[in-house]
Amino acid sequence: MRLDFNILWVEDLQESVQAQKEKLERLIRAEGFRLKVQFAISVEEAKRYISDNVFADHVDLILMDYNLDAGPNGDEGLKEVRRVLPYKDVIFYSAQANNLREYLKAADVSGIYLSSRDDLPDTADGIFQTLVKKVLDIDHSRGLVMGATSDIDHYVNDSLLHLFENNDVEFQKEIVKKIIERVAKIKIAFDANVEELQKINHISELFDKHLVYTSSDRLHLLRKALKLVGGYVEQDKIMLEYAEKIMPKRNDLAHVRVAIDGFSRKLLNKKGEEFTCEEMRGLRLALLEKQEIFEQIFSSLQVKPN
Repeated sequence: MRLDFNILWVEDLQESVQAQKEKLERLIRAEGFRLKVQFAISVEEAKRYISDNVFADHVDLILMDYNLDAGPNGDEGLKEVRRVLPYKDVIFYSAQANNLREYLKAADVSGIYLSSRDDLPDTADGIFQTLVKKVLDIDHSRGLVMGATSDIDHYVNDSLLHLFENNDVEFQKEIVKKIIERVAKIKIAFDANVEELQKINHISELFDKHLVYTSSDRLHLLRKALKLVGGYVEQDKIMLEYAEKIMPKRNDLAHVRVAIDGFSRKLLNKKGEEFTCEEMRGLRLALLEKQEIFEQIFSSLQVKPN
């Protein structure tokens, strides 16, 4: 599961479509997804991308300009796309779209959307909306949230490892000290919970006992480590917001119950309250913003001198 919507864009004059790209980014971002574009300036370059099975499998949509100065035009590119990816959604466009249908008929390819260059963002957004609605039921929304938070967990782990291995012994001792302090508190709480569990009268009393060195513990450890190296004040506020507002919702989603009524599926929390599609959209938006901050933190650590 991913929050990226990936487009292979075959266009030799990339500066001429920047306004369309920016508008499409805004439209897709509003749904809680991030647009990622791989430009190709020719049919030959596009062929190299779609011949890579790993890349091709992650392409969600292909935009093919008709007028390509470098080599064959887009109508020839459509034939290659259909040969390699017979069921992939493709938009065939041109600044002058009057003859596109004739070119398409001559190319003898099917299942292709047509658009003018100006209308391209709205056409692409319409396909995006259709694709999302096909797969993004409430269960898939849950998977996207869990997958994105898992990615953030990895950024936290990798950032901690980088900080530990690229700082001096005193820094490492301080980090180990903080871990030991936290583990001691966990042990006290764990022992208290063991005593409580020895007195339980109902199996439901087991369900809230999640006491390990959790992803939340690692997140707060990263906050402490970054405070030691300095310079991450604004990021710390965002990490704290993620811990306090996003992680509890993620944890709720990990323990939901699915209620089935005919073709309808609902996700209910332990209080019987339903997670709505609009709530999941808001959560995707918040997650995308937070995920980008964690990516930036980890990237900055790769170049920041220690």
